[in-house]
Amino acid sequence: RDFLEQDDDYLDRVVREGVREQIEIEVYAPLRGVVSRLLVNGWRHDDMEIHFKMKELRKRPQSLFRIPEDKQSPSEWRSVASILNEGVGMSTLPCAKLRAIVDAAREITPRHKLGSSVDGKDGKDLGADDFLPIFIYCVVRAEMERPCALCVLLRTLCEPNNRIGEIGYYLATFEAAIAHIQEIDLTADRDLQLGWTS
Repeated sequence: RDFLEQDDDYLDRVVREGVREQIEIEVYAPLRGVVSRLLVNGWRHDDMEIHFKMKELRKRPQSLFRIPEDKQSPSEWRSVASILNEGVGMSTLPCAKLRAIVDAAREITPRHKLGSSVDGKDGKDLGADDFLPIFIYCVVRAEMERPCALCVLLRTLCEPNNRIGEIGYYLATFEAAIAHIQEIDLTADRDLQLGWTS
């Protein structure tokens, strides 16, 4: 019986996602230009400021993002940054952008385990305290255009059912990463770790 319930839940989710994507194709895509113009104009100054900060932060090593040495990636999390750049930054549909955020977050744990096992460490799962600095680092490296406007778009168009699940969790993490980057004071000593300002 549990198998059938799981099957029904999976089928329900697949149908909802398919319908949502089709609605975005039919409704959002034709209005995308208008929506983008409003978002870009409304968050222009925030996006200009965060773009400058991200450009400066890309020059800094993982350790300054408070990523412990044993959690740092030899590849500098390139695969995660690439998923964010291509999937979130370049996709048209909001549902595709949300899926890319989840895919990027899921990519961090296997990359961490792979890096840890190479160094002879045990490759334990990451906790939230280790995950968030890595995710912030990846968001910085992803070179996304207009991340503040993007947060507003995704928060507004995220289906209510998705806000309480995995998608909602990683969207909130993405928003937290953007908020953290906005709060960073670049006038502080370049060698200090990037901590929370509040």
